[in-house]
Amino acid sequence: MRSAWVLILCFLVSIIGAGCDSGGLVDGKDTRQVDASNGFDDVTTIDADRGLSDTVDKADDVAAPDATDTDARDAHSGDDADAATDAAPDTVVDEPGWAHADGRWSAPENTLLLPAPLAGGGLYIDDVQARYPDVNWQTLDRLYIAAGDYKLLLIGNLPVRSADRPLIITNHGGQVRVGNMDHYYLMSLNGGANWVLTGRYDALAQTGHPDFAGHKSGDFANTQDTYGILIDDAQYMHERGNNGLRIAGGATDFEVEFLEIRHVGFAGMNIKTDNNGQAHMANVKLHDNYIHDVLSEGFYIGSTQSQPQHQIQGFEIYNNRVLRVGTEAFQIGHVGSTTTRVYNNVFGPSAIDWRAAFQNYQDGNLQMSIRSGRLEVFNNVFIGGAGKWAEFFGALVASEERKPGDGIFLENNYFSQVRNFGIYIHATDMSPLVYHIGNNRFRGYDFTYNELHPNTQPGELIRIANSTMAITLVDNTWEAPAAFSNRLADGNGTNANVSGSGNVRAAIAPVSFRNAGLAADFDYMTMEMWTATATRATGAPPVEYQLDDIVIYRDNAYRCQLDPCPAGRRPVDHADVWQRLAPFPDDVRLHPDSAHQGLGLMPNP
Repeated sequence: MRSAWVLILCFLVSIIGAGCDSGGLVDGKDTRQVDASNGFDDVTTIDADRGLSDTVDKADDVAAPDATDTDARDAHSGDDADAATDAAPDTVVDEPGWAHADGRWSAPENTLLLPAPLAGGGLYIDDVQARYPDVNWQTLDRLYIAAGDYKLLLIGNLPVRSADRPLIITNHGGQVRVGNMDHYYLMSLNGGANWVLTGRYDALAQTGHPDFAGHKSGDFANTQDTYGILIDDAQYMHERGNNGLRIAGGATDFEVEFLEIRHVGFAGMNIKTDNNGQAHMANVKLHDNYIHDVLSEGFYIGSTQSQPQHQIQGFEIYNNRVLRVGTEAFQIGHVGSTTTRVYNNVFGPSAIDWRAAFQNYQDGNLQMSIRSGRLEVFNNVFIGGAGKWAEFFGALVASEERKPGDGIFLENNYFSQVRNFGIYIHATDMSPLVYHIGNNRFRGYDFTYNELHPNTQPGELIRIANSTMAITLVDNTWEAPAAFSNRLADGNGTNANVSGSGNVRAAIAPVSFRNAGLAADFDYMTMEMWTATATRATGAPPVEYQLDDIVIYRDNAYRCQLDPCPAGRRPVDHADVWQRLAPFPDDVRLHPDSAHQGLGLMPNP
C-alpha cells in the first residue's frame, strides 16, 4: 500500500519538475528560493552578472531539414538544400591520432546509479553525500546518471577526492538529455574536487554508451545528438536566461569532456562560484566539447563583477568546438596566480546576435580579465566579432602579488571577420604584468559597425587605451585597416609603454575546414541570428537581409532567397522568403591543405 502511495506522490511531483529517488523520496522543491541558495544563477538575479568587467573604467570604452520537419530531435532528416555551395565532402583519410582509445580509466569496482527521472521530471539532489550516506565517497569509482530526458539535473556537494583517484560522473544505459521542458535552469554540478564529467564512450572504463560516442572515432562531421550527455533547451525556451552547464558551489580541480550543448538562452558553460572571494577554482580541464548555437557566450568562466570574487587558476581549455554563438565565444575573468592556457580550439562565428544582444558592446569573440599570474592564449582559430575580436581587461586587487613577466600572452592565433576594432586594451594599470600580442594573423576586416552605432570608422586595428603597462606587438600580420594600432601605425618601433617589431601588413589566406558545410570562401559576416529589429541601434530600426545571407532562427539555419528579404518575415513562417538549410556538419578541423596548420583542433597527444 505504501509503495502505491509513493508512486502517486512521485507522479504528482514529476508534474512540478522535482525528482524522486528509488525509495520515493522527493529530491527537492522546484522553487526559486531553494535554487538561489544552492549556488547557481536564478532568472531573477542573473542579469547583474552579464555586464563587462570594466565597470569603473567605462570612460575608455568604445563605444536543412525539409520545410515540414519541425521536430528539433529529427534535425538530420532533411535534405541539404544548399549543397551546391557547400565545401567538398571530407575525403581525407584520417591520420592516426584523432580517435580516442579505450581504457582512459581502469574498470570500476564501486559504482552508484542515480535514479532516472520520471516522465517530464528531473533529478534534484542538492547534497548527494547526504542522500546516499552508505556510499564510501572516497572509493566510489563511477557515479552513473541514468539515461533519460531530464527537465533539470542538479547534483550538489560532490566529494573532495584525490587526484590519483578521481570520481568519474557519466551517463549510463544511453543518452542523458537535459532541457526542452520549460525550466529556468538546466544542468548544475556543485562542490567537490577531482571529479570528471564525461559523455565519452569507453568500453574498458565503462563510461558512456556505444550508441552515443560523439567524435570518439575521430570523425567530427555530423556529430549532433551523438554525445552521451546532451544539454539542449530546444527553441531557446528561456531566452536570455538558461545556462547549459553550471558549475559552482566551490567546485575545483575538475574536468569536463565529450558534452554537446546547444540552443540555450545564455552561456553554454557557466563556471564560477559567485560573490565568494574565498572560493578556490583551480586545475580545471575543459576539452573535446561541442558547444553550438547558443544565444550568448560559449564559455563563461570566472566572474565579471567586482570583489569579492575568486581567482581562476591553472585552467586548461583545448580541442573544443564553440560555433555560432550570440555574443562572445570565450569569456574568462579574474585569472590569477598560476598559468591558465587556452589553446587549439575553434571559436566562432561569434557575436552573431550583434544586432539584438542582451547588452550593448557584448559582441566580441574573446574577452579576458586578469588580476595576477599568466593567461596564455595560443594556436586557436577565432572567427567573427562585431565591436572587436578580443578585449583585454585588468581586474585590480591591490592586496594580491603581481609578478614581473606575468600577464596576458596572445600568440599564434588566427582571427577573421570583424566589424570594428580588432583588439581593445583597457586602461587599468596591472603593472608589472605585461600584455603581449605576437605572431597572430588578422584578416577579413570590414567596418559595418556603424549600422548599430554611428561612430567613425577606426583607423587602426588595435586600440590601446593603456598608457602604463608594458605592451609588446611582435611578428603579427594584418590586412586592414591602414594602421596596426593607434600607438604604432605600422606596428613597429616604440611609443612610451608600447613597443613593436616584425609586424607586417599583407594579404592572408583563409583557413579551410574539412567539412564545415559552407563554401571555403564563405564570408562569415553574412551569417547572423535573425531579428526583426536591431534592438542595439538607436530607435531599433527594422532589419532587412541580403540575398544569400544566412540567419539562425531558433533551432535552424535559413538562407535569404530575395534581394532583399523584407524585415519582420520570420524564417519559420515564410518559406517563400527563407530557404531552410540542413544542419551544418561542423567538422572544423583544418583541412590538410589549409593554410595555418597547427591551429585549431589537434589529434590526441
